[in-house]
Amino acid sequence: MEFTVLGHGALFVEHEASSTSILVDPWLGGSCYWRSWWHYPPSEASEAHLRPTYVYLTHHHFDHFHYPSMRRLDKGARVLVPRFGVDVMPGEVRSLGFASVTELPHGEVTPLAPGLRVASYQYGFDDSAFVIASDDGTVLADLNDCKMRGASLQQVLDDFGPPTFLFKSHSWAQAYPVHYTADDPKDLAVLSRDSYAADFLAIVREMRPRYAVPFASMTCFLHPETADVNDHIVTPVEVRDAFEAAGGVAGVELKVLVPGDSWSAARGFDVAEHDWYSRRGEHLAVLTDKARPVVDAALADEASVTVPWPAFAAHMQRFVDALPPGAGRVLLKRPVVFEVPSDAVMPWWVVDGRAGRVYRSASLPGGHASIVRVPEAVLADAVEKDLVNLIHISMRMRVELRPGGVDTDLAFWALMAVHELGYLPLRRVLTPRMAGVAWRRRRELLGMVTGRLFGKGTLAERMTGGLGAVASGDTAPS
Repeated sequence: MEFTVLGHGALFVEHEASSTSILVDPWLGGSCYWRSWWHYPPSEASEAHLRPTYVYLTHHHFDHFHYPSMRRLDKGARVLVPRFGVDVMPGEVRSLGFASVTELPHGEVTPLAPGLRVASYQYGFDDSAFVIASDDGTVLADLNDCKMRGASLQQVLDDFGPPTFLFKSHSWAQAYPVHYTADDPKDLAVLSRDSYAADFLAIVREMRPRYAVPFASMTCFLHPETADVNDHIVTPVEVRDAFEAAGGVAGVELKVLVPGDSWSAARGFDVAEHDWYSRRGEHLAVLTDKARPVVDAALADEASVTVPWPAFAAHMQRFVDALPPGAGRVLLKRPVVFEVPSDAVMPWWVVDGRAGRVYRSASLPGGHASIVRVPEAVLADAVEKDLVNLIHISMRMRVELRPGGVDTDLAFWALMAVHELGYLPLRRVLTPRMAGVAWRRRRELLGMVTGRLFGKGTLAERMTGGLGAVASGDTAPS
């Protein structure tokens, strides 16, 4: 077994004995989320990386399932995807030209080649961990963005034992609270940068890998609307410092790996000497200049685009109509308002889940939870492609919270993601497929029910961890 870090969440694994290679989560260059997200450190893929035996996609987010990168791959590759409760992902992959697509049931250990086996562990509506094990005793546990806990995580340990390597994300993947302001500072305190290092350390303590690798958060923001997010990124070095300050974990070594770094069972680590983090500001300035022509061209294309009210109203009305009975009253107690400057007469476009209606107004409605401001070209594209939930991940938005509005606002974005994934209305998931998925994931469901009913903290605190873990769409914004 050997692997190479390609960048962000992309991992290339080779099993020499069976001449088998696995490419995990190919985002291999360029940008995603409307030119907002870019690789940091920069990433490059060789021809060998573009011709894997297998591809595994952990989830729908475009920094993991990147359509332009998928188009570069040899279409003879066999694509493995998690078996979620809805079946949209296989069709998306086939639409990109791949003939062989296999869904991996939750927790089913699957032989890929002699001496090589894998397993997918789904968690939440749209996330998964991927485990690769070889007969030489190497176990790679790629949690990526997957926020599994408790009994679900124990299932991985029951099947494979403590892994050789644990790969896990460690920084922001949502606009809250980085691009939020609030009248009440407590509404911005649901999540902090310290939460990420603490979460990383908690999972390391639970899984006890030989090596822990901060992973799947190797990004930067080169768009002028999101460049400020660079100041908030939790770097791998910060995670390492927190790990050491906490006294580490017995038997675990934390390794900071960057694109191009590799490890093999036969030769050990091959790690570059280049330091990307002590002078990160200088590197970001160079990358910003390099990306500027592409970003400026995108901004020019967006400049004249406005949001059509009929399309917005239809999309949002389908959303509120799809909510389960009572969900609007319980979770969306107050209106969420989009400010749309091109509508000079009625610029306040209101989504009122409690009342079950979408309307526009000349004046800001009272009692609203939040005001959302998004570039109109981004909002128009997201509405057209059923990607509104991804605006939150893109960071190309600003939200103004009214006192106590955080619960409703975060519930709005989470429910929008669930809707656009295809889980709402509920009749879509009242199927034998969903029943089978739920049975295989019964540990998770039991933990979710007990956590929601008896967990500590506010609704927002218990929802925020999963906010960045659900999204999908038909077309990947570049």
